[in-house]
Amino acid sequence: MERTSVGDILQPYQDGLPLQPSVKMGDKIIHAIELMVRNNVKCIAVLRNQRPVGMVRLEDAFRKIGLQRP
Repeated sequence: MERTSVGDILQPYQDGLPLQPSVKMGDKIIHAIELMVRNNVKCIAVLRNQRPVGMVRLEDAFRKIGLQRP
């Protein structure tokens, strides 16, 4: 599997999305998936310099790595 980062599937940040848990722009998609599953959330904030720059949806992350959400 190629190295994919959350920047590859970044969506615009939505006001009100909690900043914790969060990932950084260069983090691997699998790390974002692990955090979302562990915290039972469907999307997660992406931060750069501790400021939100976007978000990643669990569905998009699964799709990018070739999995379907159960």
